[in-house]
Amino acid sequence: MKKIFLLLVLASFWANVVAGTSIKTLMDMPHFYPVRERLFTQSLNGTWKIKIIKGLEIPTDYHRWKDNDYDDKKWDNIIVPGNWETQGLKFPEYGKDLEPYTGLYRTTFKYNPTWEKKHVILRFDGIYYGYKCFINGNKVGEWGSATNLCQFNITPFLHKNKENVLCVQVNTRPMGWLFDTNDCWSLGGITRDVELFTLDDVYLEDVTFTSNITPNLDALIHIRVNTGRFKQENNDYKLNVSLTDTQNNHVLNFSQNIKKDSSVFNFRGEIKNPQLWTAETPNLYRLEVCVVDAKGYVVQRSNENVGIRDIHIDGFNLKINHKPVLLRGVCLNEIDPKLGRALTYKERRQQLEMIKAANINFIRTAHYPFNHEFYELCDEMGFYVCNEIPFGSRGAAYLKQEEYLPNLKARADATLRRDKNHPSVIIWSLGNENPYTPIVEELLKFVKEKDPSRPRGLPQKVSDFMNFASNPSENVDVIMGHYLSDTRIDQAIKMTKKPIIHTEYAHSLGLAFGDFEAKYDRILREEKVIGGSIWCWSDQTIMTLGDTQKNHILKSVWADSLRFIDSYGRSEVPEGKSEIWKEAADGIVYGDGYPQEDYFQVRKVYSPIVVKTKKLNGKLGVANDFNIEVENRFDFISLNGYKIKWKICNVKKIVERGEVWLHIPPRKYATIPLRSTLPDSVDFNDLMLCLEITDSFEKAVYEKNIPILLDNKKDYYSFIKSLPRAQLIQSEISKTKAYIQTENSSFSISNKGIVTITDSKRKVIIKSPLFLRVGRPLTITLDYLTQKDKYFWEPYILEPIVEKFKGRKTQNGIQVKLYCRWHRNGQKKQYVSGIVNISVSDNGVIQSDYCLTPSSGADGYFLECGLTLKLDSIFDTFRWLGEGPFTYTPGKTMYNKRNCWALHKNDLRFIGNRGLVDIAVATDKQRGIGLWSDNGNIGVENINGSIYISQNAIVTGYGSKFTAPQKRKTMDNLKEIKGTLLLFIDDPMYPISFWESIFKPYQTIVPEQPYMKSYGW
Repeated sequence: MKKIFLLLVLASFWANVVAGTSIKTLMDMPHFYPVRERLFTQSLNGTWKIKIIKGLEIPTDYHRWKDNDYDDKKWDNIIVPGNWETQGLKFPEYGKDLEPYTGLYRTTFKYNPTWEKKHVILRFDGIYYGYKCFINGNKVGEWGSATNLCQFNITPFLHKNKENVLCVQVNTRPMGWLFDTNDCWSLGGITRDVELFTLDDVYLEDVTFTSNITPNLDALIHIRVNTGRFKQENNDYKLNVSLTDTQNNHVLNFSQNIKKDSSVFNFRGEIKNPQLWTAETPNLYRLEVCVVDAKGYVVQRSNENVGIRDIHIDGFNLKINHKPVLLRGVCLNEIDPKLGRALTYKERRQQLEMIKAANINFIRTAHYPFNHEFYELCDEMGFYVCNEIPFGSRGAAYLKQEEYLPNLKARADATLRRDKNHPSVIIWSLGNENPYTPIVEELLKFVKEKDPSRPRGLPQKVSDFMNFASNPSENVDVIMGHYLSDTRIDQAIKMTKKPIIHTEYAHSLGLAFGDFEAKYDRILREEKVIGGSIWCWSDQTIMTLGDTQKNHILKSVWADSLRFIDSYGRSEVPEGKSEIWKEAADGIVYGDGYPQEDYFQVRKVYSPIVVKTKKLNGKLGVANDFNIEVENRFDFISLNGYKIKWKICNVKKIVERGEVWLHIPPRKYATIPLRSTLPDSVDFNDLMLCLEITDSFEKAVYEKNIPILLDNKKDYYSFIKSLPRAQLIQSEISKTKAYIQTENSSFSISNKGIVTITDSKRKVIIKSPLFLRVGRPLTITLDYLTQKDKYFWEPYILEPIVEKFKGRKTQNGIQVKLYCRWHRNGQKKQYVSGIVNISVSDNGVIQSDYCLTPSSGADGYFLECGLTLKLDSIFDTFRWLGEGPFTYTPGKTMYNKRNCWALHKNDLRFIGNRGLVDIAVATDKQRGIGLWSDNGNIGVENINGSIYISQNAIVTGYGSKFTAPQKRKTMDNLKEIKGTLLLFIDDPMYPISFWESIFKPYQTIVPEQPYMKSYGW
């Protein structure tokens, strides 16, 4: 115990005295405007030497580690940038459970002759968590904010004629270290670029670009340049500033001498009718600022892309260039399973392209500023960014201690200095889910003084938000709340005098993302809400070995038999640890970026183009005029260049097709007329209008299939019931069994509730009890939520107890009535009971009707419920005509469209309920088991290689991390559970004639299997 206490004292002393001083004084250090041009920087990225030590004290064996002649050959290698944990050098830890560690880094570099008479600057773009830096054994500085850059003048410490040794002492306990931990993996190391560049005696200290847009959309430009000096001699230097467009036309030019007593230069100009920047029109200009010496040589050049745009709050609107915008957002975390927090440009660009394709226009950097390349890409590709000043809620206790204010100001200053010229950055958010304290108010004032051109906000959890919303700081422009219920939203809207952003909402967990559709619909309806950012983009994962997850089989994803894409989610933690039930499988894509079905839900719900029409009425044999209502939800661009490609389909047969160009202004509706002469007759009375909207590059951006209702309704039930009769060979009714055999199939059911069905060759295709599904497999969400609410039944598929068995022959077959009970495991008083009526006709159609009720002693909820049968394992594909291809449950429907679909049983997306199914079939290579459900719900699941088919009378939603499944009912409210399921056989010897128009030929379906095993349903 004494040892532990001593370690804590040492850690506290080191953090508060050493690192605390460094951050406080950094505010007064010289600033250098970052040089990024590739030709003028030297990268120190690559393979370094490292020694990782548990604890903060360096053992005496390593006391010479900073010396140039120290032998580090036996040390480990590490790729910089990179994390310790992802390179196998340290066991990964989560959140604030991060232990004290020290990492000693060493690398070398040679003096470059071009540095002569220059000043050499060393830049670290980001190191988790704090560090001291040494050149040739000399300390040059220290810093302690993991995601903010820091730069040091190392000129006095360099060797010109021998190798220079750079040593970096990284540790996990700088002052304010908890600010840099979140509900995510806490990974250590140098995670961003390390670079050298040079400056002349006079240099750029800071460059600030701002633009104000006049009501007639001209631009007033202000460029402020701060210069610094290493020497005070009155050398003749000049400052040249130019702003050029994409055609390299100089739209503004300025030049001014740099005098000894001047360091701040203001340049102003006006541009008529500029190309304005928005996320929809990401027009960029190039700002070049040069320091020129007396001989006319450029000694420093800064080139950066800037956007001409302005932002302001007008009432309850966030306006860009005087037009209100709606933020369709996502929270993004900087992490990759293999790279950790050291994302490459390639991965980052691919990620943003995928985000763009999901119709997301707003990204919240949760919960810290990202690498500089991220903002450059957002400027170019068109995203609005809420840039977060890094102080997470795990450091909330610091916000009541005055000694942390300099630390927070240093973090804010570093964030604003680096990112203020990016047009994509439209909002500064300060920290995450922290209480509002006097220190936070001081920081708000500081940020407002530094950059009054952008709105500011405090992302808050519910309790703090509700108090703050009624009486917010005057230095806050937008109110930011997390996971507000409808009741809380009602209250907030009544009291707020400022616009609201849901900076976190619709928290995904596993594949539970069930309240997103409703939450976003609420955003659209509320004038005081300017948007939101769902939580979150990707599962926050790292690659680990599976032995860490043996007791957490639900969690995350097995990449293969050895490696695990680990999202933590521990339900048990060692003594002294606190991060329990913190689950990072909370993205709409998997940790490696592979899309979940939730990704496609976001793409559809966030679509800026929406077809509002839900159904059409048509008449056969005549010309029909169909009116399609289309909404343009873009804020700035019209739909000129977009077009609707349309087809009228009779199931899979195309009746007619055409194209229509769109010309709809932003934020407007239009009715698009389509004329089509329908044929005199169509199969199954089934017609639908299939729409695909494409952009100017012919890329599909929106799809919808709309049913066309005819005078006679589509009716697949009658087609099935009227299948041709087969020769009856035998039928039998006894006390223990009912049996019927025709030339193309046979059916039997025992008094134990065992169903057996064979084909024409008497091969068994179904041998199954009359199961009752009462739930779903245990998932991450169920496991998480049921710690407080044990609402589901286990096991979730129950076998029957047949209390009474009656059978009789009919004119065309047999009928059987079974009185059944299905018991909850180990619960005598908890069961479901009722009657199952089965009729089998000599045409091979098997109709099962059931009507059930829960017992008076039953409690809990049924997530799904319905009669269920197990198919023979040879059947591997489920095909259906209905909504697809994804699951269909309350809260998750909009991403589907009606069509013919097929999934292999081993497919990642196979399991789950399919809705509005008109007809379906489970197939092997030649045979099919036809299916029809009276309510259109058919659930499928692969259990140990066999497909289980359920006629779901009850289907609830998946819920989310903080909300229970939608549409669930207590047992008291379940008066009856009833449904009808038809089965019929498609046999190669006796094929179903109308199958050709729907499903045949049975094409081979290749399963989508990106992982060995995942938490997918």
